[in-house]
Amino acid sequence: MSELILKDFGVAVPEEHVESANRYFADIFSRLPHNTQRSYKSDLKSFYQYCFVNGMPGIGPDVKSNEECIKSYAVSMCSSQLAYNTIIHRMATLSKFMKIANFPDPLKSSEYLRDFIKLEMQEHDIYNRANQAPALRLEDLQTINDTVIPDTLLDIRDLAIINLMFDGLLRADELSSVQLKHIDHAGNKLLVPKSKSDQSGKGSFRYVSNTTLSYISDYIYEANYDQKKQVEKSRDDDTRINKGILFRPLSPKGTSTLSFNETITKVKDMPKLDYSTVYRALKRITKKGGIDIEVTGHSLRVGAAVTMAEAKVSQNKIQKAGAWKTAEMPARYTEQANVDSGMSELSSLFER
Repeated sequence: MSELILKDFGVAVPEEHVESANRYFADIFSRLPHNTQRSYKSDLKSFYQYCFVNGMPGIGPDVKSNEECIKSYAVSMCSSQLAYNTIIHRMATLSKFMKIANFPDPLKSSEYLRDFIKLEMQEHDIYNRANQAPALRLEDLQTINDTVIPDTLLDIRDLAIINLMFDGLLRADELSSVQLKHIDHAGNKLLVPKSKSDQSGKGSFRYVSNTTLSYISDYIYEANYDQKKQVEKSRDDDTRINKGILFRPLSPKGTSTLSFNETITKVKDMPKLDYSTVYRALKRITKKGGIDIEVTGHSLRVGAAVTMAEAKVSQNKIQKAGAWKTAEMPARYTEQANVDSGMSELSSLFER
């Protein structure tokens, strides 16, 4: 066996595969977004911890051994009621690593393993539905917009964030990467250069409402205005928003943007809001708007899809609006829209 290429996770590969694996980790892995690196490491660590505890060899050059190991791991994850997407993500990471190391991948080659995992997850799937992110519908968003009277730049920014996430069905990381040049005010469009479902980086366009564009314009105007001097900030003021990332960290009191280096040209090096900051923004603005929902970073994406389904928008258009690769995920999100439609009509008829 070779030297360990990921010593923290006990991952070793045969000598003939070391070069390709090391080349990937040296040339590619270190350049991936930090969250992607962390995700890969976490998935591999979970897998190898399972293998160590259960005396299994992990993945290697033997396809049959890989098949049995992955099958056992899948059963364990399903029986522990992990979220559906977590299991899918961990399987994808294993498949990716096998491809990097030139290992035979039964997740690609074994019909038996694919069908086994599919059936295992179907039995497990009810837990995923029960734990699905609460949907923040359009009516909830309108209530927030009507209720919240912005006191500070923080309120204005957070209103722009929650409205843009709803319109564009954006994930938190997509929201954080939005740049001024991505917004087409005249065409009511937002360019999302790359997303979780678009690893090729071709990008997709999302719709942006006039309401959201108005909040964005207000946010930029307020960020670029010096409240103390009561004048517009100069162009060379590093707390001014001229270009680059749109949503930026604010001062502790939420009254102004912090210093920001707009000379950075590489997207991966641009300072962005992390997930916890976006999450806190959503929690803060929904609470201020009087909406009693345990909102998550996914609630706007789910809520927009559910709202469209309730308005009888076609599945094809919903899929396109959220840039989903297949109809499976939007279908699972939107099935809650009409799950009780027959009984709700009956209850209304008999005033239950």
